[in-house]
Amino acid sequence: MSVSDPIISGVPIGLEPGFKFSPSDEDIVVHYLRPRAMNEPLPSAFIIDVDVLRKNPWDIVPEGSMEKYYFSQWVPRWPHAGNRCKRAAGDGYWKASGKDVPIFSNGINDRVPLKVGLKKAMVFYRGNTPVGDNKEWIMEEYSLAEAGLLPCRVMKSRGSSNIGNCGCAVAVIAKKNDELSEALRKAIASLNKDSVLVYPDDSWIVCRIQEEEEMHATFHCTGLQRCRKRADPLLRLLWAE
Repeated sequence: MSVSDPIISGVPIGLEPGFKFSPSDEDIVVHYLRPRAMNEPLPSAFIIDVDVLRKNPWDIVPEGSMEKYYFSQWVPRWPHAGNRCKRAAGDGYWKASGKDVPIFSNGINDRVPLKVGLKKAMVFYRGNTPVGDNKEWIMEEYSLAEAGLLPCRVMKSRGSSNIGNCGCAVAVIAKKNDELSEALRKAIASLNKDSVLVYPDDSWIVCRIQEEEEMHATFHCTGLQRCRKRADPLLRLLWAE
């Protein structure tokens, strides 16, 4: 998979103890996936590029991590295959489970929420399709859709990074003065850029991979709490003991 290195605009990762990277579905699509698909700066380096089809999921997620997010790209099964892509990965394959979940956002027009992406649940099976051994690893796959695939205008360089070529007196001063304000530096840099209409690359996806046992433990605890609330007083006393 040949990809370009992501551009990081945020500060280095350094969360305080007790905090974790826990973005919403909208955050993943709007602030990470769409900029990555347009080769635009990302807010942080929490999500990195990985070819999820090359390895088994337990070889990708670091030991001790409950879950990890990765950028990856669609690989079509054959030319002109449309949305049908390869699912073979490592020693097995990923199989879709359930229906796609639409993701909405009003961050594009700040008015009516628009559909910007889809979330697909996948389960990893070891072996050859259609027969395989469920290894209890799951993946949530985020992709762009509808409004998330709309183009937008971005500033691109004209091909020369020499600010002296703009032929203005301000550029000459900026080249010699290292103490100019950041605002003025950006203004000078914009003189050598044009507004270009860019379409997102719809082959990019975000994959959230985790071991299914962790999710089962969470669901089990939640269900047990609900059962306790519905149980009669005697059973609640027995549980309390």
